[in-house]
Amino acid sequence: MNNFKSSNHQYRPPLNFDPKDKRFDIFADHEFEFSSAPKIEIVRNARISNNSVVFKFFKIFCDSCIGEEVYKKYQKNFSRFYLKFIFPKFNFSKKRFLLISDEWTSNYYHWHVIALGRLVILKNAGLLENSLLFLPRKYRNYGMVLPSLKAFGIEENQIVFLNRKSNIKVSEVPIVSFSCHHTEVFRKIYQTLQQNAPCITSDMNFGDKIYISREGQYSRYAENEVDVVALLERYGFKKICAEKFSYQEQMSISSKAKYLISPHGAGLTNMLFMQKGGYVLELANKSKAVKPVTDYYKMADIIGMNYVYQECEMGEDTKSRTSDSHEGSIHVDLARLERNLELMMK
Repeated sequence: MNNFKSSNHQYRPPLNFDPKDKRFDIFADHEFEFSSAPKIEIVRNARISNNSVVFKFFKIFCDSCIGEEVYKKYQKNFSRFYLKFIFPKFNFSKKRFLLISDEWTSNYYHWHVIALGRLVILKNAGLLENSLLFLPRKYRNYGMVLPSLKAFGIEENQIVFLNRKSNIKVSEVPIVSFSCHHTEVFRKIYQTLQQNAPCITSDMNFGDKIYISREGQYSRYAENEVDVVALLERYGFKKICAEKFSYQEQMSISSKAKYLISPHGAGLTNMLFMQKGGYVLELANKSKAVKPVTDYYKMADIIGMNYVYQECEMGEDTKSRTSDSHEGSIHVDLARLERNLELMMK
């Protein structure tokens, strides 16, 4: 049923990689990544809760949860879970429903990588025909949902939005499990968005050099942004705040960009709309985490972008509020930024 096989991707190092610089140590173990073939489990006569968890009688299906820990919590307190979702809003006991959401996919990055990844796998398996798509009602308000689904051939009349604290009874639901960095799945997401973007994008154009600012955000904004923007403008970059534009406008702006710079955050997901061979510079926070966040590096490499990495110290603005660098502001080293700009644009 599933035509996607296992993949073993060899990552290229960042364009500015320096093996003698310890700031690049986070890429040392990313030369290869093996991803198992995606799996689809068909569950019949089940219910889907509003938080996208599949259950049947007293069993919760682990692969519909966002992790083993969450699954165990729900299964241990099943009576509480069941009472929360006891009243079904709809009964579609003779209909197959597709499940692509989970408790993280309302996030811009996770929607494009996880939710659309599941949709790609289901479509590849021939399961979109004669099926309805389940989504929590709050997804109707997220600007990226309906336009991106349209790019994959899903119209709004094929979607059932479910209210809070309710569940839906279905004839069957395929549960997809896969690695979010599976090479072929990721590339299929990119190809589908590229092929179908013209039918949903606007004519918004900021040129081929874009800086996505996190100005006004709670975390990872550049506290010396005035100086950062002044430097970038000398190289022809235009500053945008992505949240001020519609999804279609963000697609249009990014599709015309050859160079994209942004602090670590959801805005970097917009590289999915750029043409292959573009350049992406991530202004990353200096992470204290055991497992560094390299998701955008992997995304860039898999879809054929040139990736540049710049680690930034935690800014003074937020040190009194948090010791977590991921939640704090960043301070951008301007000299290093200029060297990276020259490397990208030579």
